[in-house]
Amino acid sequence: MLSGMILIQNTNWKNADRSLANLKQATNFETDRILALSTDEMEQLIQPSGFFHNKAIYLRSMLTAYRDNFDDWSKLSTPLLRKKLIAMKGVGNETADVLLLYYFHRPTFVADNYSMKLFTKLHTFTTKPTYIQLKTAVERDFKLESKQAEELHALIDEFGKLKSDYFDDYQLKLPYL
Repeated sequence: MLSGMILIQNTNWKNADRSLANLKQATNFETDRILALSTDEMEQLIQPSGFFHNKAIYLRSMLTAYRDNFDDWSKLSTPLLRKKLIAMKGVGNETADVLLLYYFHRPTFVADNYSMKLFTKLHTFTTKPTYIQLKTAVERDFKLESKQAEELHALIDEFGKLKSDYFDDYQLKLPYL
């Protein structure tokens, strides 16, 4: 899961999956074996996912934090934990929220591209919101527990993957907005 979060950034699942298959074959996803790879070896394995120089740095940072810090970090409050995650190389808002939701099981909303398209087309906002604006609004309005947030994120993403062009021309007009 952790490797996939880094390798999927700025690419598609097909390319990330090829990199993951390479990592699995070489290391069986064992953290210490991945971390023992030289930079050149790691870059060669993850090359299909693109940006492999940066992703090798980010992957090493993520797995080192996982090995050395995640147990202690799991005791932190969600806002403090989110700050720790975002401070890591290669971790932005979306990756931090995915980690919070699926690894640390914290109730948070992942305002990814599919969510942004959905809520924008539903006219929830008069202008396209920032990541933080959408995240804050959904968390405020829905008060989801962790499992509910996981389900909502999964449903939005699956819908977006199946119907990626659905929202391109769709305009829902709600009378109360």
